[in-house]
Parts: sequence; C-alpha cells; structure tokens
Amino acid sequence: MFKIKTPLKALGASLLIGSASLLAAQPALSQSLSDVLAAVKRDSEQMSSADAARLKEFQADTASQSARMSEARGALAAAEGRANQLSAEFNANEATLGDLEGQVSNLAGDFQELLGQFRSAAGATMPEIANSVANFDYKDRVEGIAEIAEARVLPTRAQLERLPKAMLQEMIAQSEVKTFTATVNGIGPDGSNAEAELIRIGVFTAATTNDRKFVEVRGSGSDTFLQAFTTQPAGPFASSIGSLVRAGEGQLVKAPVDPSKGNLFGILGDLPSFADRLAQGGAVGAVIAFLAIIGILIGLFKIFTLFTMGGAMRGTAKTRQAGTSNPLARVFEVYENNRNADVETLELKLDEQILRESPRIERFNDIIKVLAAIAPLMGLLGTVIGMIITFTAITIYGAGDPKLMAGGISVALMTTVFGLVAAIPLLLIHAVVSAMARGNQQLLDEQAAGLVAEKMEAAHGGRA
Repeated sequence: MFKIKTPLKALGASLLIGSASLLAAQPALSQSLSDVLAAVKRDSEQMSSADAARLKEFQADTASQSARMSEARGALAAAEGRANQLSAEFNANEATLGDLEGQVSNLAGDFQELLGQFRSAAGATMPEIANSVANFDYKDRVEGIAEIAEARVLPTRAQLERLPKAMLQEMIAQSEVKTFTATVNGIGPDGSNAEAELIRIGVFTAATTNDRKFVEVRGSGSDTFLQAFTTQPAGPFASSIGSLVRAGEGQLVKAPVDPSKGNLFGILGDLPSFADRLAQGGAVGAVIAFLAIIGILIGLFKIFTLFTMGGAMRGTAKTRQAGTSNPLARVFEVYENNRNADVETLELKLDEQILRESPRIERFNDIIKVLAAIAPLMGLLGTVIGMIITFTAITIYGAGDPKLMAGGISVALMTTVFGLVAAIPLLLIHAVVSAMARGNQQLLDEQAAGLVAEKMEAAHGGRA
C-alpha cells in the first residue's frame, strides 16, 4: 500500500497505474473493432440488396401505371365522343320539339285561344268555388279544374266542360237546403277532427246537426277545410238551426244566413256576452249588480206581502172580523176590547194600534230607496276609477294604442250603465211598494176613523 504525501507524487503514481492497465487490455480491444467492422460490412450488403429489390418493384409498377393511364385516356376519349353524340341528339330533339309545338299551335288555332280563356275563367272562379260550403258536398271539383288549368297539353272537350258544370252546380247549390257529411276540424274529442253531419243553407251557412255548431271554410285553393267557430254566434241562431233541422219536407221555418260566408258570424261570436260585460265592470260593477239583485228581491217580497196584506184587509173591512191575521183585524180586535170605553180613549187606543202597524207595513221600503240611490253613485265611482285607469295607461304607454285604454274605458262605461240599470227598476219598485203601503195605511186610517165615528154616534144618540 502506497502512502502519498505530495500531489506530484500522487500524479506519478496514477500514470504508473494507467500505463500498466493499457498494457494489459491491448489484445482484447483490437479483436472487438474487427468484429464491428465485419458487422457493418454485412449490414451494408443487406441494405444494398433490399434497395435493389425495391428499385425493381418500382420499375415494374411504373410500367403498370402507364398501362392504366393509357386505358383511362381511351375511356375519356370514348366518353367525350358519346357526350358529343348525345348533345347533337338533344339539339336535334329540341329542334324537332319546337317544330312539333309550332305545328300543334297551328293546328290548335282557336282551341288554343279557348284554353287561354278557360284558364282565365278558372283563375277567377276557382277561389269562389273553393271557399264555398257546397264544395265539401260536391267534392273534387277544384282539383279537376286545377288539373286542366295547370296542364301543358291540350285538354279534351269533356275536361273543358268541368268548369261550366262546376259553375252551374254552384248556382244550383245556392238555392239548396240539404244535409251532408264532411270532416270538421276541432269538433272531435280533445279538439281533434271528426266526421259530422252538416246542414247547409245555400253556399253561405252550414252547421252541425247534432250540437248546432256553425262552421266556416278555412284555407285557400285546394287546401281548404271546415272549421267550427271558436266562439259560436250569440243569440237565437243555434235554436233557429235546430228548428231547421227538425223541419219537415216543404215546411217553412226561419233560419240564419250569413251572406259573407262566415265573416258576420265570426263578428257576432267576438261580441262580448253578458258575462263578459259583467267582467268589464270590474269589482264596482259586481257590487252594483249585487245591490241591484238584493233590492229587486226585497222589492218583489214587499210587493207580494203588501198585495196579500191588502187583500186580507179588504176582506176584513167587509166582514169586520176581529183577530190577529192582518193589521185591520188587529185594529178591530182593539176596538172590540175597548168597546165600552169613551170616545177619546177608544180613539187613542186605535191610534196606538195603527202606530204599531205602520212600521210593519212600511218595512224595507227605505232599504229599497237607499239601494236605488246608491246604485248610480256606485256607477259614478266606477266611472271615475275607469278614467283613472285610462289616464294611467296613457301616462305609461302613451296614446298610440287604443287597446291599452280600452280596459279603463270599459270599466267607466259599464259601471255607469250598471248604476243606471240598477237604479231605474229599483226606483220603480220603490214607487210601487210605497203606493201599496200608503193604500194599506189609508185603509187602516179610514176604518179606524169609521169606528170612532160609530162610537161617537152611539154616544150621542145618533147625532153628529
């Protein structure tokens, strides 16, 4: 083991050790490099062989592609020749067709002009026939005429006769009232289409025979269909159609006819109903209607009770029968109970009984009067509210769209109408009730005065 004390000594020792190692490995390194050189030579030879093989393949493939290119060029030349041949045939056919059309035009002569007139008449007549209710009774008329009008060939005489026949049939249909079956949109379950029996009045009006629903023609051209009105016309139209359905052969009945083929019925259906009018009045209108109903019911009750009371009192006046069934009988009862009293006492007793009966006779009269006075005031309140709504809409949205102001105007007008409609009958009822009450009260006074007069005559021995 060496002990190195200085760097110089250590370097010398390292060189000595490396020289010894190289001298020992020299034979093995020379053998390895020879092997590597041999391997490189073998790989180079193999690669040269593969390249030569691939080159041969490429050369062979180039020849094949050249052959296919030649075949493609030949096919292209043949196709171009065929195209030129067909183009020449097409041009020849076009020329032949032009000659034939010219010959047809020459041969058609006046018939060609007639076809033009037919197409013009068909264009003016077909919309009327297509939108006619009778078109769903006499089917396939529009399709037959449209086929001729759109054809490029000359039609036959029988085909040309379709248009005048359809026009004549339409004129005859205007005088008919008959039933037929057709598909109507929206009358089946859940708004589906369904077959229905319809009654037709001329070419203007049609309605289903089972539930009296009016229908109209929708669509245009050959794509038309029957559709029930979403809102049926209000009023007695449905009952009139019912009378027509039940009418016998030759029977004369009234029936609605819409010469505009549904436009007027559509407008009638859009008119607001009584329920819509009530809704337009809003809360104020509902209050007025409630007050009117209450006042009318009270008035009718009072008219009935005063009428029956007056009849009973007139009967008691004739029989002079005391009792408790009516006010006059109770007055007679007081008279009978105080028959032996002096005149002044009897008169006071009778006045006391009459004062007791008066509230019963005039009961509820003031309520009717108050309701008659409140109704127009409520209408005036609704008018003010409606105008406030209108001016608010104008302030927010402007005055460009009248529909935005329609709600407030409806409230104003309808509440005014409700107030007047409620007040007028209530005032009349109150006048009738007051007159009947005064009559009953006057009968009480007359009979009481008569009893006092009889008592006084008896007390003074028949002297006045």
